[in-house]
Amino acid sequence: MKIHHLNCGTLHAPFVHIDSLVYCLLVESGSRLVLVDTGFGLRDYTQPTPKMRFFLHYMVVPRDPAETALHQVRALGYQAEDVTDIICTHLHIDHAGGLSDFPRANVHIYEKEYQAAQKPRGMMGFAYLPTQWAHGPHWVFHEQRDETWFGLDAIQVLATPETSFYLLPLPGHTPGHCGTAIGSTGNWLLLCGDAASPFHPLTDLHDRGPDAYRLAFFPRKITEGLAGPHASRLKALLTEHAGEIRGISSHDIYSFKEYHRAH
Repeated sequence: MKIHHLNCGTLHAPFVHIDSLVYCLLVESGSRLVLVDTGFGLRDYTQPTPKMRFFLHYMVVPRDPAETALHQVRALGYQAEDVTDIICTHLHIDHAGGLSDFPRANVHIYEKEYQAAQKPRGMMGFAYLPTQWAHGPHWVFHEQRDETWFGLDAIQVLATPETSFYLLPLPGHTPGHCGTAIGSTGNWLLLCGDAASPFHPLTDLHDRGPDAYRLAFFPRKITEGLAGPHASRLKALLTEHAGEIRGISSHDIYSFKEYHRAH
């Protein structure tokens, strides 16, 4: 198994005034090439809808095609059709834009998230953009079963001889929001999606600079309204199983920088 850490959309959140990103993963395992979330796609930059134009402007996104998952997949020597599977944490505007760049991939989604995106409600519902999947992806719908992963509800969506892929329902940010666990016994990477935002860092704040501290003490009522109620539970899980599970979140620029320094 080999995991590539991708920045599929640089962001500058105006309400906290720090740089961030849309964190995606590309996993090579056996005959499968699996993309976890897609960030912004080429069409979001070349043919943006009014809602997308507003989001790109508000979040000060550079609109750099080189940051799209498609360009980064090609830079690694692959083509779009080599991506066999896409796993979606959720279908918000900054996570699902690249779906149309990989039209042959199977797109794995929690059934409740797909239904929520069809009938969006509330503030978080505004962040769905149905044109991002208007091309008709090869959806693979998953429902909750009697299965767990380290005590969390889990749905195994893929498996190769060396790697298992799980969706972990973590509702709150959206009704069907999920984390994604990738790996095997003793060696797991957990992408928490937006259930654990940089507002509540999952690891120690030492050596992360003043921005990390400012984010950590952002009002909890606001952050739980954005991310949902799971941050404390996820942090406890990662603390208890520190030797087995590494955790990141979808806008965790600190972990992204650490992984790139390591490579």
